[in-house]
Amino acid sequence: MSANTSLDSATPLLEASDHDGEEEEEETNRGCCKKLLDMKEAKNQVLFALPMILTNVFCYSITLVSAMFAGHLGELELAGATLANSWAVVTGIAFMR
Repeated sequence: MSANTSLDSATPLLEASDHDGEEEEEETNRGCCKKLLDMKEAKNQVLFALPMILTNVFCYSITLVSAMFAGHLGELELAGATLANSWAVVTGIAFMR
């Protein structure tokens, strides 16, 4: 196995540009946010996902609120409520979602 170590036949990784460094730097500074994030597309994505986000937040808040109420009753009650919530999620509630 002989490796081709000739640098003459290698293709360049980056193409040469005709722009000056200053112009390219100004363009990069002005349009960096536009290149990284398309605001219109991001807004559409968030609006499309908003119902699912709210559904998940409200479903997890049921468990949170019940644990908070049980925590005010005592440690044993909190442990029982947490165990019951875990058991319910594993056995049945997860399939209903």
